[in-house]
Amino acid sequence: MTGPATIPVPVDVVELVLGLLRPLLAARPEPVLSGIKAGTETGHGPQGGPQSLPWLRLTEEGHTWRWPAVQRVVLRLTCWHRTDHDAKAAVGLALALLCSLRGTRGLLDAEPIVGPIAAPDPHTRKPLAMATVAVRVRTPARP
Repeated sequence: MTGPATIPVPVDVVELVLGLLRPLLAARPEPVLSGIKAGTETGHGPQGGPQSLPWLRLTEEGHTWRWPAVQRVVLRLTCWHRTDHDAKAAVGLALALLCSLRGTRGLLDAEPIVGPIAAPDPHTRKPLAMATVAVRVRTPARP
């Protein structure tokens, strides 16, 4: 008798993308990215805004999985910043970095869908911009 078969288990694509983006954002020389923090949530409380500026949040908007190999996830990148222009520039740079990462840690490709688009946060009135991107990730088999 052989041991248990390895089966493909979906990876957390948001965490994978954050792990790839954080060091890339920190290494960029553009002033709009200086001190940017990236995560999956914003502040808590009545206003719910980010803990600090600039802030980049990734959220999952849609997810499909072509068994057993490839996940396709639509991610929303939302950036709060000091001005509309800075928010739009920062989210645009994050989008460009993500789209340039083909073949890194299972990320097959990334394709922009929408954005960057600037608008005030409806809750905090702080400047923000958003974009959406579809990423395809290879699903590894785990023992």
